[in-house]
Amino acid sequence: MARSISIRQSLLRSLALVILLLSGALLAATFLAARRTISLVSRSVMTQTLEATAVRLDGFFEPGRRVLLTLQGWGEAGLLDGEQAELDRLLLPLLAQHPHISALMVADARGREYRLTQDGAGGSSRQVRRDEWPGRARWLEWTGDAPEPVETWAEIDYDPRTRPWYRGAVARRGASPTAPGSEAPFHWTEPYVFFTAQEPGITASLSFDSGDGVERVIGVDILLRELSEFTTGLHVGEHGVVLVLTPDRAVIGLPRDERYTSAENRKAALLKRPAELGLPVIADAVEVVGADPRLGEPFRFPSGGEPWWGELRDFALAPDHPLWIAVVVPQDELLGQVGQFRVWIAVATLAVLAVALLQAHTVARRFSGPIEALVQQSDRIAVGDLGAAEPLESRTTEVRRLADAQERMRVALRTLLKLERDLQIARSIQQQTFPEQLPTLRGFEIAAFSQPAEETGGDSYDAIGLRGRRSEGRIVITIQEAERAVLLMADATGHGIGPALSVAQIRAMLRMAVRSGEELSAIARHLNEQLCDDLPPGRFITAWLGELDAAACRLTSFSAGQAPLLRYDAERDHYDLLDADAPPFGVVAELDVSLSDPILMKPGDLFAVFSDGILEAADPAGEQFGTDRVIELLRAQRRESPERMLAALRQAVDAFTRGTAPGDDRTAVLVKRSEA
Repeated sequence: MARSISIRQSLLRSLALVILLLSGALLAATFLAARRTISLVSRSVMTQTLEATAVRLDGFFEPGRRVLLTLQGWGEAGLLDGEQAELDRLLLPLLAQHPHISALMVADARGREYRLTQDGAGGSSRQVRRDEWPGRARWLEWTGDAPEPVETWAEIDYDPRTRPWYRGAVARRGASPTAPGSEAPFHWTEPYVFFTAQEPGITASLSFDSGDGVERVIGVDILLRELSEFTTGLHVGEHGVVLVLTPDRAVIGLPRDERYTSAENRKAALLKRPAELGLPVIADAVEVVGADPRLGEPFRFPSGGEPWWGELRDFALAPDHPLWIAVVVPQDELLGQVGQFRVWIAVATLAVLAVALLQAHTVARRFSGPIEALVQQSDRIAVGDLGAAEPLESRTTEVRRLADAQERMRVALRTLLKLERDLQIARSIQQQTFPEQLPTLRGFEIAAFSQPAEETGGDSYDAIGLRGRRSEGRIVITIQEAERAVLLMADATGHGIGPALSVAQIRAMLRMAVRSGEELSAIARHLNEQLCDDLPPGRFITAWLGELDAAACRLTSFSAGQAPLLRYDAERDHYDLLDADAPPFGVVAELDVSLSDPILMKPGDLFAVFSDGILEAADPAGEQFGTDRVIELLRAQRRESPERMLAALRQAVDAFTRGTAPGDDRTAVLVKRSEA
């Protein structure tokens, strides 16, 4: 057995050996690898700057993509086919969330276009219908002082189908067909000066078919001024600069320069070439890269008789529309950093070597006692004893910092355990909001489940059994032998504590409305009005409400943004996909609550509602479970009870995702009429 040594001896030997080896290695690296150090420093400086700029670019353009996807979803749901004033009310909150998006456009193959713009004082919308109003357009304009829109008409010879953003989106979609779940074929125009805003910008557009056979194109105008506000604030040494270029070398992200401190000067300089802006070093760097493409690695080049280092990296805004991020730094500044670094390393190494060898014994003795105490405290924490420890006495800063870190870890562990207990309590409270027992109705079976993605979820469901009616002077909530049942499936944006509170609120409001005898349409209207008042901007709740009449075998249904809904006709052995009846709750204050015709439930018929967490559950490769798999499974289980159907569905989703953590809450409600 090897002889053990004390921590003091071990520290003494280890410190002496490490100090000697490290000193020699640092001195050798400093004095023998200066040129490589220059390259590494330049790569590090430029890579960090390029990555920071690329992240900012991605964050700058990402809201445009999200807005287009939101508009596409609303368009496919039929929400973009309303009148001009309705579209203003629907889209103004979306546009107001993104100040650097100056306009939203919706156009179609008939030559119709709706355009919404905003500025600091107000906004306006324009509608063109070449098939109905040839050569004319209608404007609605408002200001902060006069929020009521003023309508005007004007003669205008404008066809959106001839615009580059429209034609590009149509061509992009035709050239790049997408499968469900794949990335949308966004089209980005070349940067240009917007006619209305008179500022440089880029238009992003997307083509889609809403199902009526008419191709539609949606677009957003993105102002470039905020991009230059970022690039002009970047510092790369004293004279280094960063800027963003188009492939034809037009500047859309200006460099740090006193000339561009004002917004007006930045606006005037955008879309010009480096030579026009008096930036010869950028022009020289681009010329070198043009002759010998070296995108993605630092390169040395001459400019103004002095050596410079530069790097260009492409930013793929779209496959056919890249941008260039350019960084250039004078070599003198890099050498100055390296020289200072070399001197500092040499002095520090020699000083540390001399002092460390003299003080090694003292350091070992000083550390041995506190470290043993820290080990004992670590052992105590490891077995779950999180009580306060005796203060650790040490004059060594590092040891005191280590002791402080250990104490913070102990406190953090206590806090985490408390948070864990609180989350368990919150989960328990939310689970208690789900009905312990679903009501029984003669001739029908109801089943439901909800599986949160975290400790608490943003999904909820309810099933309220009723006997009697308000017109009869009595309404009784019951579990056994109910005559009717009011059903709910709600899905709040996001998941966690906040959405859980939102869906708990909608369930509570539903219960109160049912007890007061409200009709289904009135319940939906009141829920939406209250949620519009309560929910913060950008938040909404998709929900499905149903009323099942057992005696009439009819199901009355209303969906606020919750889709698709599945209806199984046992006679035809066919599944129908039903769309939502209205936008989600909390989006528009005046919701059109028009109930669909009641559904006659025949023996064996099934009605199913699922949240996005089931339909969009993904396997490790990113493929989604999808509606088709749900239908296939339900068809195979059509003879089973709803409970067994849901159990089979949950098993199938778990097997499909293969252990992948759920990205969203999973909730389902099934209503089946018993077999004859």
